[in-house]
Amino acid sequence: MKTNNILFRMAARCEAAGRPNNEDNYQLDDNLSDNSWGFTADAEVSLGEKGALLVVCDGMGGMNAGEVASDIAVKTIKEWFTTDKLTDAVVAAPCKYITSAIVAADAAIKAHSKTNPDTEGMGSTIVLAWLLGQKVYVGWCGDSRCYRFNPALGLERLSHDHSYVQELVDAGKLTEELAFDHPNNNIITRSLGDPRGAAQPDCKEFDLYNQDIILLCSDGLCGTLRDNEIAELIKQHQTSMQECRDALWDADEAAGWTDNTTIALAQIISGGKDANAATPTANSNNEISTSKAKLIAANKRLKFILSGVVFIILLCAIVATAYKYKVQITSLFDKEEPATEQVVDTDSSTESVDTNSNEDSNNVDTDSENNSEQSSTTSNPPATDNNTTNSSEEIPEVETLQERTAQTINDNSQQPSPQE
Repeated sequence: MKTNNILFRMAARCEAAGRPNNEDNYQLDDNLSDNSWGFTADAEVSLGEKGALLVVCDGMGGMNAGEVASDIAVKTIKEWFTTDKLTDAVVAAPCKYITSAIVAADAAIKAHSKTNPDTEGMGSTIVLAWLLGQKVYVGWCGDSRCYRFNPALGLERLSHDHSYVQELVDAGKLTEELAFDHPNNNIITRSLGDPRGAAQPDCKEFDLYNQDIILLCSDGLCGTLRDNEIAELIKQHQTSMQECRDALWDADEAAGWTDNTTIALAQIISGGKDANAATPTANSNNEISTSKAKLIAANKRLKFILSGVVFIILLCAIVATAYKYKVQITSLFDKEEPATEQVVDTDSSTESVDTNSNEDSNNVDTDSENNSEQSSTTSNPPATDNNTTNSSEEIPEVETLQERTAQTINDNSQQPSPQE
């Protein structure tokens, strides 16, 4: 058997609080060696060789007897922790024994439901702390919690919720801050009485330090007060567990409790290890989960920003490509326009040729006129001169050089030769 000189004190309270019917149950025993269950609030007690036990259960099922389930769970644990059953072999492997006891409580609840159809569907959470030697062994199934407060270490969660929201936190999809107000924070993933299979409790061991305050509670407390609020209240009321209990209770009520509330406390006055030489261990899970969630959130923001940058780059590429093709298409049309102008130029050239032809024709006419003038010096110059001028003015405009030239030649052939 383990021996120690730990001195501790306890306090507890369990009531309906925010509901008309109380489905919570609890049990504390300051000395498992004497086979008499009970404790005296704030009495300083030396820890016996078989230790001390705190148990809190939160029944579920409402009209389907949640209080019956939590009561069965507590009674089953008491049966497993009688003095005669806590042998040396059991004390040598506390977590194994705690796990077996919780599984037995689950089986007892299911057996009762089978023989009592009116309680079908009932269930319960459970959390217990076994103070033994300089250790505390914490077992749980569901979302009822075990905390440890120490002035040197602050507040730590020794249990880890079996809940949907906690899984989101563990996966980095939700921070602890957001988990508190999550609309589904009442959905638990493990419990006693679950018809889907045998209970799957967890159990862990921790060192006990001087000035440790072990707090067990149902979600009537931790679902209303945040961890930092709980820590501050305990910090201000360390000299008396009754005062500490009442401070937590009053704050829970003032915050507008909506559920049954159970609070169980045990403070290590002396005989534990030195907390100043210790480092927080239990709460590191929550800190890691929160850090992981923040990291994932930062990564999501980074991915969003990068996606935006990529989108802008692609958009710019599309615009640039469209502009490039527009320029190419415009250039293509620009190249086709000179070809049209060339046709026009060709016409212009034709017109030039026509003009030149006209000029040539005029030159030919002029020559003809000169020849006519020379020939008219001998016979009737005025009449010849007038006829030539009129004939020149009345010549119709031709469409081609060939036709104009032919016309000119024809005209010349009609003029009298100077020799004649």
